[in-house]
Amino acid sequence: MTSVDYFIPDTEAHNLSHVIVAYIKAHTETNALVVDPFCQSPAIIVEALALGRRVVAVSFNPLDALRTRLALISPPARELLAAVTRLGDLPKAGVPLREHLQRLYRTTCPQCSKEIIADYFVWERGQETPKRVAYHCTACGDAGLRDCDESDARILREIQPRGLHYWYALDRVARREGSGRKFASTLLELYTTRNLYVLANLVLKIDDLFAGTAVHDFLRLALLRCFELGSKLNPPPGEPGSPHVPHLHPPARFVERNLWRLFEDTAQGLARQTPAVEVPLATNVKNVAQPSLMTVTGEPTPPARAFVGRMPIRQLVSEIPPDCTSLILTQPPQIGRTYWALPYLWTGWLYGHIESSLLWPLVRRRSSDWPWYLRVMNAAFSALQKILHTDGHIVFIGQNKGLAYHEALALAAAGANLRLESVLYHPRVPETATKPFAGLRGDYRFTWTRGTPPPPWPMSSEELKAKLRQIAVIAAEEVLQQRGEPVPFARLHCHIWQTLAWRGILQRVMASKEPLPPLDLLRDQIRTALQEATGHTLVRLRDEGEEDECLWWLKEVPDVLPLTERVEQAVHEILAAAADVEYSEFMSLVYQRFPGILTPDGEWVMACLKSYGQQLAAGRWALKEADRPEQRQGAREKVTHLLVDLGKRWGYLPECGVHGMDIWWVQAEHIPFAFVILDSAALSRLLRISTAEALTRARKFVIFSEARQDLLRLRLARSMALRKQLVASGWQFIQDTALRQWASQSGIALADLDSLVSLDPLAIQSRTQLSFI
Repeated sequence: MTSVDYFIPDTEAHNLSHVIVAYIKAHTETNALVVDPFCQSPAIIVEALALGRRVVAVSFNPLDALRTRLALISPPARELLAAVTRLGDLPKAGVPLREHLQRLYRTTCPQCSKEIIADYFVWERGQETPKRVAYHCTACGDAGLRDCDESDARILREIQPRGLHYWYALDRVARREGSGRKFASTLLELYTTRNLYVLANLVLKIDDLFAGTAVHDFLRLALLRCFELGSKLNPPPGEPGSPHVPHLHPPARFVERNLWRLFEDTAQGLARQTPAVEVPLATNVKNVAQPSLMTVTGEPTPPARAFVGRMPIRQLVSEIPPDCTSLILTQPPQIGRTYWALPYLWTGWLYGHIESSLLWPLVRRRSSDWPWYLRVMNAAFSALQKILHTDGHIVFIGQNKGLAYHEALALAAAGANLRLESVLYHPRVPETATKPFAGLRGDYRFTWTRGTPPPPWPMSSEELKAKLRQIAVIAAEEVLQQRGEPVPFARLHCHIWQTLAWRGILQRVMASKEPLPPLDLLRDQIRTALQEATGHTLVRLRDEGEEDECLWWLKEVPDVLPLTERVEQAVHEILAAAADVEYSEFMSLVYQRFPGILTPDGEWVMACLKSYGQQLAAGRWALKEADRPEQRQGAREKVTHLLVDLGKRWGYLPECGVHGMDIWWVQAEHIPFAFVILDSAALSRLLRISTAEALTRARKFVIFSEARQDLLRLRLARSMALRKQLVASGWQFIQDTALRQWASQSGIALADLDSLVSLDPLAIQSRTQLSFI
């Protein structure tokens, strides 16, 4: 087994399978026990079982447990369909329930005027009646969207907004008066009166008829789908979602679906469902954690290999023997009311108010209550390490997280005496300038092992703070020296916190008696350390007009190739090494070359791939023919010969390789001309050779490859400092194709060379404003 020291990119949206597989292979052997204590999907279970491991997956969120468990078992298809039929046949208001509920969505066909059942209605936020209705008339075949009329509004008045259905839906979540019930009542407003009535009736009838049966949970899952798609938070089909939806505010226009039809369709889809993996699930944790190979009769029986259920951490660790878990692999729980509000409501509807009350403490917390999250996760880590094998690992996979998430988990683990092996950070957004101490949301991969208590030797409060500040500056310098280019604060932050964990400082902070909370103490000291170092060892690079935003850099520039250029070289080498390569394999090969703090950002890797590669069928990539070594060399030689000929034509003596230049034109009593032929985005070469004294008077030109124009555009747009340095050094840019076309004309003069200059670096303000000839 080997450790995972490089970031494994998530190459497919919402698919972490290859990431999960890598960590399971690295940290476990066949038949080892893998535990997911905050299970949110079947992904870890499926991959662990496929690799021959045992797995226990639990969640304190009953909805996650329900979704995960039912994704792994075959549905009783015949019984499920029969249950839906039986449900629809129940009498309600003198007609079958399905007819009663369907008629709530009735409308009229504009073509033949017959009464039909609508597919959905479109509402505008704040209005009391729907705006449009989608329909399909089986009588005349007409279909489409039409404006709603008075008859559509009249149907809504058949339902009392505060009828029995409303109080039933509210009581299912919170029966007693108080903040929980008051909040639940606000959540009910996320449903139209019609949809709330339908959902309340379905919940009531299903609970009465099918409680304790084999189909009950599958019917619950169908209901859960209706809860999700039946709220006002969903935009009409074909329209983008609103940015306000995550904050529990409906978009400007939302859809009201026909929920009986949705329920039937969902249940029928579940009946056809094929489980992700064919394996019987154990009825309890101990059957997996302590598998017995013998029955009571002495006959061998296959051991249970997986358990999925709802369970808090404290119960989980009581059912797994100490020191027997090889890998705890999970995605940590979310924080804040925005995330937990709807699970609180839906849990009550599916399981009752007692179950929903267990989620209320999570709903009460603000999304910024990181001290509380730190305490909770510290308790979780302390409990989980009891079941961890001496050589076991804990791996947390965090997707699209901010700085506070990293800080809280790092401190929580340190307080539980876990030893940080590594933390890998990969931004989800372009690495542009940010406020001096602001982050960039990204993906994190934490790996811990069992550690030891902090050393007993005394350290005063002032000594601890001084040590903390010293390490913070050292870690910041280390990041910049190794990456060789300016970075946003998020890059410094990740390595500073990692280094503080490695040096035992986080442990000491958690064990200290400081009056200031640990998170605040660390943030304050890190900020102070970097501020004091600014101007001495560190500098902040700001774009013009962006006084509040900066990149961090070293005052003394290190003699190392910038990471962006190393990544570009790696992309070319990997593509050149094979006839073609599968996309995820390519990404893995790139990131393996840049482990730890050298993790590149995805935008640049992808830009390099598109610049040098061509996409083949089935997601495979190959090096462009023009970028094969022999072709690139041939192209460079052609440009070289062209520049030599042009120099001779105007009376200059062309020389190759002088002062680091590719071509050097000299002529007595004339300003020399210097040319660099650039078939990559390796602009640092220009800055290194600009220091030669002989070049101070020369006109300097970069002849760049047309194939690299997009990559150069991105490289320059990412760094104002680089653009300023190029301008200060006097570099001017000419595209190779423009030079060849110009040189092929008759009657050209040296004075016309300036007309070919196609790039003013200082004019580049964004990724969209750079233009080339």
